[in-house]
Amino acid sequence: MNYTTLVANIQNFLEDDSTELTASIDQIIGQAEEMIFQRLPNLPCFRNTATASLVQGTSDYTVASARMIRQVSVITSNVVSYLNHRIDSYVRDYAPNATTQGVPIMYSTKNASTAGTVFTVAPTPDATTSTYQVDFIAPETGLSSSNANNWIGDNAENVLLSACLYEASAFLKAGETLALYKTQFDEALQLFVQEMQRDYAAEYNGGL
Repeated sequence: MNYTTLVANIQNFLEDDSTELTASIDQIIGQAEEMIFQRLPNLPCFRNTATASLVQGTSDYTVASARMIRQVSVITSNVVSYLNHRIDSYVRDYAPNATTQGVPIMYSTKNASTAGTVFTVAPTPDATTSTYQVDFIAPETGLSSSNANNWIGDNAENVLLSACLYEASAFLKAGETLALYKTQFDEALQLFVQEMQRDYAAEYNGGL
């Protein structure tokens, strides 16, 4: 379901093509997509990879747009070493002096926001001959007049539409449809997860 079809379906289901709804339709769709992301963060469309060079003497690195880091690895001479994930206090205790350098063996998530996630490696890198690779979770580009299609719209139509109808009902303060579309969203989500589990084993359990 592309952007134009989704907008038309929202207006048709709610029987509302008012200027008020039309002016806020992109915000409503964005909120619906965010709700889906929060409920199912492990979907393929939310998985990303970033690679960059380690910097000698630098322990903190930022992954723009990342909401959650799944794994960090260091690549040296085509050999991949996966870093152990530890809480931030453990990393600070292990390497209290950031000027002490070595080959990184662990990482922690320092802070995360909608703007990106900062992670810390320890020990502080002692060379620039290695690169790091980060597997992370981030929302996909949302539907809009300038982005007609995305993975959710193409693969989870019922989930997206019911989420949009729920968010639109909340926006319009339509209490009589709010509960209805929340129930429909939960049911569509459950059916979609079952379908994904059949195709991809139990990988999506953590998204509910």
